[in-house]
Amino acid sequence: MTETDRYTVLLPDGGESDPIDLAGLQQWAREGRIQTSTRIRKNGGAAIAAEFMADVAPLLGSTARPPASPNPSASGGAPSGTAPASTTATAVALPETFRAWAFIGLAWQLVKPHWLVLGLMLLIMMAVGFVPIIGACASLVLNGVFMVGVNRALLGILEGRAPEVDMLFKGFDRFGQAFLAWLVTTIGVALGIVLLIVPGIILSLMWMFTSVILADTPLEFSAAMSRSAELTRGYRWRLFGLVLSFLVVLLLGLL
Repeated sequence: MTETDRYTVLLPDGGESDPIDLAGLQQWAREGRIQTSTRIRKNGGAAIAAEFMADVAPLLGSTARPPASPNPSASGGAPSGTAPASTTATAVALPETFRAWAFIGLAWQLVKPHWLVLGLMLLIMMAVGFVPIIGACASLVLNGVFMVGVNRALLGILEGRAPEVDMLFKGFDRFGQAFLAWLVTTIGVALGIVLLIVPGIILSLMWMFTSVILADTPLEFSAAMSRSAELTRGYRWRLFGLVLSFLVVLLLGLL
C-alpha cells in the first residue's frame, strides 16, 4: 500500500466511481456503502470482491454483509429452474431462471462485439500447443495462466469493458496457483474419466469455475476449487445440460 493507491468501486448499475484514496474507501465501508461482494479495482488492476481486499475487509461488519442465501444442500438442492444469484454488476440483464439456451443467447450478445479479440486469444493458446516437441509441456504449464487472463477479459466484458489481446498474459500474477489448479483438476478429471467416466464428469462440473475464481479473487488454488464446488452444488445437472447445449453449438459451428 502506498499513498498514491487509488480505488475504483464498481457500482450496481454497471458504472464506476471516480478513483478514491484509501481513506475515502474506508469511509465508504464504515458508512455501509460497500458490501462484502462489492467489486473494487485497485490502481487499475483486476476487480475483486471487497471481502478479499485486505485494505477494507476488516471494516465490513455484519451491517455491510448481505443476508446469507439458503444453503442448497440443506434443502436438497436449489429451487427448480432458479439461476444462481450474481453479485457482479453486469452490462446486460442476467436471466432470472437457469435455462441453457438463454445463457448461450446472452453469451452471444456479450461476445459478438469482441469476437476478433477473443478469437485471437484462442488462436494464441492453440498455437502454443502446436509448437513442436515442447508444445504439450508449454500448454500444461501455461494453460492455467492463460485461462485466468481469459476469464479476467470475460469478467471485464460483463462489467461493460472491452477486452484486449494482451489480457491473455495478465494472469501471471497468479502463475503458481493457476498452474497447480490446472494440474490438479486435469489429473483429477482424467482419473475420474478412467474410473467409469461419470466421476470425471462430476469433478469437471464441480471445478469448472476454479479459473474464474482465481481470476477474480486472491484465493489459493485449493480454496478456489472448494469455492467452485460450493457454487455448483445444486446446479450440476443444469450445468451439465448447459455444457451439452454448448457442444451442440460447437458442432453446428464446425459444420
